[in-house]
Amino acid sequence: MRPSDLSVKELASFIGVSTDTIRRAVRKVELPATRVGTALRFDLHQVLHQMERNAVVRLQRGSASA
Repeated sequence: MRPSDLSVKELASFIGVSTDTIRRAVRKVELPATRVGTALRFDLHQVLHQMERNAVVRLQRGSASA
């Protein structure tokens, strides 16, 4: 398995969430994905980077309202 060619199931297992959660995040444009035919593929490094960015934004929004 190459880190730039993960399936929905592989990414979900790696992160520890359901496949539905992964698909939902892709629909909300919270995770970067590439379509190969009808399948979604993920680059692990891009996903982890985006997750970090999403966490920082959520922290900033939380501290702004305090």
